[in-house]
Amino acid sequence: MSVLWTHAAIGAYSAEGRAWVDELREVLDENVRVACAYVAGFEGVRVSRPEGTYMLWLDCTEWCSRHGKDVGELLAAGWRVGVAWQDGRPFHGPCHIRMNLALPTARVREAFERLATHVFA
Repeated sequence: MSVLWTHAAIGAYSAEGRAWVDELREVLDENVRVACAYVAGFEGVRVSRPEGTYMLWLDCTEWCSRHGKDVGELLAAGWRVGVAWQDGRPFHGPCHIRMNLALPTARVREAFERLATHVFA
């Protein structure tokens, strides 16, 4: 146990720590809501609302098939417009993408606007 761990534990179990976690959960819930609403408009992309995590799992199998692309090309297209998402293949998703939603909601909206305009349009 280190000094940092001790202070982190005290903070986590304090009233302020509980308040911080409650606020964090509200932001993460809004980010998931925003992301899932955008994905609903991406024809051929499926998503399940995550539970207990801030990682979104996009199944792009149908989209890639329709557009004659593989997930690597889709990932590259997102990175080109500034969306830092992650290849799902190492996590046993053959045509899947992982997205981290632990960021400010404005950034989530910005990323999905870029995807809607430049990648999934």
